[in-house]
Formats: sequence, C-alpha cells, structure tokens
Amino acid sequence: MRTLLLLLAACATTPGAPEAPDAPAPTPTVPAQACEAAGTLTLFAIPPPVALDWSTPNRLLSSVIASRSAAADLVKAGDAAITHSIGHVNLQLDCGDLSIPLTGQTDTGGGEDWQAGTDGAGLLLRDTPGALDAMADIGDPDETAADIAAREASGNVTRVSFRVNRAMCQRLKSFVDEYVARGAYNHYDGASRARRFEGAGCAIFGAGVVDVGGLLRRSLMTPAWARTEMIGSARIGNFLGTGHYRYGGNLVAVDDAGTHWVWPKGVDVPASATSPVVIYSSVLDAWHGPEDTAFDVAGLTGAMQTELPFTIYDPEMMAEWAEDVWAQANDNGQAMALGVPWTASVTSGAHEVTYDASCVAPQTIAFDADDDDLFADSN
Repeated sequence: MRTLLLLLAACATTPGAPEAPDAPAPTPTVPAQACEAAGTLTLFAIPPPVALDWSTPNRLLSSVIASRSAAADLVKAGDAAITHSIGHVNLQLDCGDLSIPLTGQTDTGGGEDWQAGTDGAGLLLRDTPGALDAMADIGDPDETAADIAAREASGNVTRVSFRVNRAMCQRLKSFVDEYVARGAYNHYDGASRARRFEGAGCAIFGAGVVDVGGLLRRSLMTPAWARTEMIGSARIGNFLGTGHYRYGGNLVAVDDAGTHWVWPKGVDVPASATSPVVIYSSVLDAWHGPEDTAFDVAGLTGAMQTELPFTIYDPEMMAEWAEDVWAQANDNGQAMALGVPWTASVTSGAHEVTYDASCVAPQTIAFDADDDDLFADSN
C-alpha cells in the first residue's frame, strides 16, 4: 500500500490546469553559423497502463490499484520490464562528451507502510529517499534500459525529442551534474522543484531539464504537462510525524477562476489534520471543502488560508500531449504545439515527436533563479 500512494507523490495530482494558447514562442537564438545540431535530448514519457481518475483522492487510489494490476500484466507479457503503475519519465542526452546517460528521478523504496494509510494527501508532500536511475550503486541502469527497449518495441512509451546545439548540451549537462553534486536526487517528492535543487519526482525532473535549457516556454509547457490543485488542509495528515512537510517550489496552483496562488517561499506546510486521515474516509472524497481550517501561517490570504496550492508535472499528461501532437504531425507533415513545430516519426514501435531546437540559445539565468510561478516563463 505504501508503494501505491508513494508513487503518487512523484508524478501527479488532480486535473484542472487552465489551457494556454499555442502562440508562437519567442526564443533566444544563436548566430546562424552556430545553428548546428550537436545532439538530441529525448524524454521518454511512459503513461500508466490504465487512465487514472484524479477527480478525488479516493478515486485516484482506486484507479492506481487497477493500474497496478495492468502494469504487472505488461511486464509478464514482456512489453515492459518495470511496472510504473502511474507512469514514469526518463531522459537521455546524446551529445558526445556532453552526453547524459538514460536516467530519471526515482525513489529507493524508503518510507513506512502505515504512513500511506494515515496521511491522506500528505503523501503527495512526503520527502522520501530518492535516486537517479543511472546511478549503479542506488539505481538500476540495466533495468531502466531494458524497460525502455521493451516499451519501445511494444509502443508503451512516447518519445519527445529536441535537436540541440553544443551550447545547449553544455547547459543541460551542467545542470544534471550540479543536481547530482548537490545530492538533490536524495529527495523524492511531489512538492520539490528540480531546477532549484530541492529534489523531484520523475516528470518534475524531466520537465526541469527542458526548463533550464529554455527549450520551451514554461507558461505554455506547464498547463499542457502538469496537474494543478488546491488541497484543503483537512486532507493533509502527518500522523505521528513532525507535524509539517518540507517547503517545495511546486507549491503553486491556478484555480478554476484563473487566479494564481504561490505558497510563501521557504515556509513549510503545516499538517492541520493531527489525527489520521485514513484512506477511503469521506474527507478524501474531495480535494477541499468545508472541513478545512486555516493553516497556521501568517499572511495567507483568500483561498490559500485553508487550501494548499500544488502543481506537478505528470507523465500521463505528457504522453497524451505527445500522442496528440504525433497524430497531427503524422497527418499533416508538421504540427505546431507549445509555440514550436514538431515532426512525427517512429522508433522501433514507439511514436516520437521531434522539435529542431538547434538554433535556440540556452537559458543563461542561474538554474535556481527562475520565476516563483510555475505558470510563468522561467526567465
């Protein structure tokens, strides 16, 4: 049971992110003579085998249980090597001496089973031991490679690729190297922002690498690739824990009215529910409601007095987006999405969409100096 709920913290929450227009994206470009593709960054978006129901925490858990069984069947059939009940995101940069091996943020199986049944939506915020898939000592690079190979052959993964110049390779490699050097990979949870070296979930890490490069405008990417929700305080338990959860840069949301909410920077999240928030209890039949009480945090206004803003990049949304773009590009030769042109191809049995970003200059701001609002362009 711990595994079922802990996986939620890595990769998703509830739907409702507002759509952003696919306006042309002004991107910094390099001189014409430097518009030479030196490598390719690829994200491997693995959807859950069963579509998940994010309408309430309880329905989410029920759909994860169904997806877990289907994921095991995929492995038994040889169509995958790792179950990934709610999906996963891996990435790879093929760029000579600046390459990044096939990797991704994952957990190492830490945590306690009883916490899954007592902390309600607090599981989405729990900081658990993490690793990168490429780390031979704590990850499993061979199993990851086998999983991607099996999924490409069976079509159970979608590839999102960017052709990039050498300067971009340097930027991306430098970020991942610093992420490792700072030990950010040790923190696996849904609230952390990868580019601020807080840690990450799987899709958070993949989207973070795209973001630090400036390969896509974040104001367009986030609504397409991320779930957003306001989580009521009564749903956040921390039974027999510290009474709070670590601050993370993904404590941001856009509500149904289009209002942007950003949790105070550096402020931990109080767990207002001091008694167990038991799975399948009625309070988890909604993400917020009249049961919620004010957080013990000074200066909060409006809905944020009782509701926590939360946004997380989701492999299911990323895979669905990529498949939609692939279908359009396959039919028309090219598709415009997130402000840039994409082409369609097939690698083994996997659909792949590719953006030629070889003329895009890498972002130059400090990795952790991005805008606080995930729904705003990072720079």
